[in-house]
Amino acid sequence: MKKLLLLCLLSVLLVRGHAQQITFTPQWMPQSQFAGYYAALENGYYAEAGLDVTIKHPTASYSSMNMLKDGTADIITAELIRAMMATDQEVRLVNLMQTTQHSTLVLLSCIEGVSQMADLAGHRVGTWRAGFNEIPHMIDEEQHLGIEWVQFTNPLNLYISGAIDAALAKSYNEQVLFSMAGITPKSVLRFADMGYDFPEDGLYVTEAFYKKYPEQCRKFAEASRKGWEWVRSHSEEALAIVMKHVKAEKVPTNIYVQKWMLEAVLQEQEDVKGDAPSYTLHADDVDRLNGVLLKHGYIAKPIVYNRFVGGNR
Repeated sequence: MKKLLLLCLLSVLLVRGHAQQITFTPQWMPQSQFAGYYAALENGYYAEAGLDVTIKHPTASYSSMNMLKDGTADIITAELIRAMMATDQEVRLVNLMQTTQHSTLVLLSCIEGVSQMADLAGHRVGTWRAGFNEIPHMIDEEQHLGIEWVQFTNPLNLYISGAIDAALAKSYNEQVLFSMAGITPKSVLRFADMGYDFPEDGLYVTEAFYKKYPEQCRKFAEASRKGWEWVRSHSEEALAIVMKHVKAEKVPTNIYVQKWMLEAVLQEQEDVKGDAPSYTLHADDVDRLNGVLLKHGYIAKPIVYNRFVGGNR
């Protein structure tokens, strides 16, 4: 019996010794936006796939995209628009999996009667220091609105104090924080309703990493999808896992905010009919975003779908 146990232990050690080490970096600090990846790690899905995964979060001054480019991270999450721009200008990327299928970008206004961005011409609008604001900036430039963009890390204080007239927000993040603080904006503009309903979060690697480790990339995506599917049916357990990462990184939040965020994130993974997530980046979405980015000079040439999406290779 002891000999059998020793053999089992030895086999486990050998498997771990041959596991592919991967550093995964989501695009922000711990929160429910990344619950599926935390669940995949906690439940052993990555280990079962022969992957030794470490989650390393970015900082406010050094983004996940920078970490990917310098090799500090192997796999990251990124918004589609940022990934396409990076592929055109910085480093060629490959999409391994698509989670968010819709735009979660909203504009929260404390001015009455705002029904379009043109109503904010000449006003002060809060925007993230970290980016995520390309579409609003395109509209501002195209319509010559002369918006004064005021950078923030958290828009609540600026909004309450009257330092800004409106703030960009994510429906699963800042809009939740506004609701939790008892703040009701006078107007809420959803960019998805204005013809800019583009997918957001997906999994990305450099093309060089994908070519070197195609099987490991496939396994990481499959294990991550398994993690997200588990989260959809185990929300309470998933929140507990999220809060472990939140506490480890000392992020100022609470389980109630994270619960609202998780519900919103899972909803945005579904298609317009509310069907189950496909976790796939579709060619027509890339084509539509190509058109917008080319029109405004954010990319110099179209991103080729069959080269950009890993499953097509």
